[in-house]
Amino acid sequence: MMSLTELWYRAKKLYAIYPGVVTPVSGGFLADHYAWRKQSRSMPRAAFDAVAGAAFLAWVPHRARAVQQRFGLDDAWRAKAIAIARARFADPNDLALFRIEDASELDFYIRRFEDAGLNKLINPRGWTPDCVLADKIRFYQRCAEHGLRHPAVIATIERGRLRLLAPVPERPLLLKPARGEGGRGVRFLDPPAADAEGWLQDACRGLRGPWLVQRRIATHEALHDLALNALPTARITTILNERDESEVANAVLRIPSDPAAQVDNMKAGGLLCPIDLADGALGIACKGYGGGDYTAHPVTCATIPGRKLPDWEAAKALVIDAHLRAFADYALIGWDVGFAPDGPILIEGNGKPGVLMPQRAGRRGLGGQRYGELIRQQLARKTDTEPTQKLR
Repeated sequence: MMSLTELWYRAKKLYAIYPGVVTPVSGGFLADHYAWRKQSRSMPRAAFDAVAGAAFLAWVPHRARAVQQRFGLDDAWRAKAIAIARARFADPNDLALFRIEDASELDFYIRRFEDAGLNKLINPRGWTPDCVLADKIRFYQRCAEHGLRHPAVIATIERGRLRLLAPVPERPLLLKPARGEGGRGVRFLDPPAADAEGWLQDACRGLRGPWLVQRRIATHEALHDLALNALPTARITTILNERDESEVANAVLRIPSDPAAQVDNMKAGGLLCPIDLADGALGIACKGYGGGDYTAHPVTCATIPGRKLPDWEAAKALVIDAHLRAFADYALIGWDVGFAPDGPILIEGNGKPGVLMPQRAGRRGLGGQRYGELIRQQLARKTDTEPTQKLR
C-alpha cells in the first residue's frame, strides 16, 4: 500500500495546473504552447482553471511562510517571495529551491507544477500502465535484447515467486523493487558461499509486488572518494531533436553524502553536481532539497568542482545509442548512468525525469538552454498535429 506522501506525489501529476487565472504566466519559451492550451480548453476546463488559479494565488502567503520556516529564511525573503510568486504565478518553494532573487529569472525556468503537463504531451507512453521505463524488469529485458550495458539480473520476484535467471554469484547483490522511485526499498545482499540459491529464496520471502535481484555495480576508482557506500550516478537527459536524433540536453551527478545510505538519491541526502556536457567536469555541489553548497565532500573532504567524470564520452554515447536503438518510442528520457571500473552502465531510464535536479544543480533555468529549445520543438510537434484537441 502506498504512503500518503506517495499518493500525494502521484495525485499532483494527474492535474496539470494552468499557470494563471485567465492569462497564462510562464517562461517566454513556452508562450506558444500556453497560447495553444488557452484556446484549446473546453469552457468547463477554463472555468476550473480560473478557480484553481485564484486559489493558488490565495495560497501563496501560507506557502511562503511554510517554506521560510523549512529553509530558515528571514521575513524579508518571505515578503519578496510572495510578491514574485503572485506576479509570476510561481510556487514559493520553487523560488527557494532555485534560488530565485529576481522575477525576470523565471522567464527561463520550468516551474515544477508545469512539468507533468508538458511531459504528458511530449512523452505520452510514459503515462501508460505498460510504460517499459517504469518497470525495471522490462527495462532490463529491453536493454538485453539490444545489447546495452546494464547490471546483470540474477532473479526476479513476481506474485511472490522467485525466478532465477542466472546462478547466484559469490559477490555483492542488490535487491530493489521493479516499480518504484527515489531508491525506496533498495537493499544490499551478500550471498554466502554455500547454498546461495536457498539463501536467496529466504532473503526474498514475503516480498510483495515485483522485485529484482541484480549484481551490485562497483564504483570506478576515480570516484571512490565521492561514493561512500553507494554508487554515484549521472542523470543524463536525452531528447529527440529536429532531426529525430537523440541529443544529450542536460546532465547532473548525484553523490551520496550519508555513509549509511545505500543509494545516491536526493531523498537519501544525496548531493547534486552540474556536469559540463563538453568534458564531463563537475561544478559546485548542493543538497537536492535545500541547504548549503559544497566544494568538498562533507564526509571525505574530496574536492568536487573541476574534477572530470571517467569515460564521459562513452557515457554520452551509451545513452544516445540506447535512446535511438531501444527506446525511440519515447521523446525524452532521463538516464541514470553508473561509472563502473570497466565503463559506464545503464542503471535506469526515466520517462518523467523532472526538472528539480537540473535546474537546482545548474543554478539556471532549462528554458535558456538547448533543453528548452528541444522541449519547445517537441511541444510544437504535438500541438501542430492536434490543434483541435480539447483539454479536459
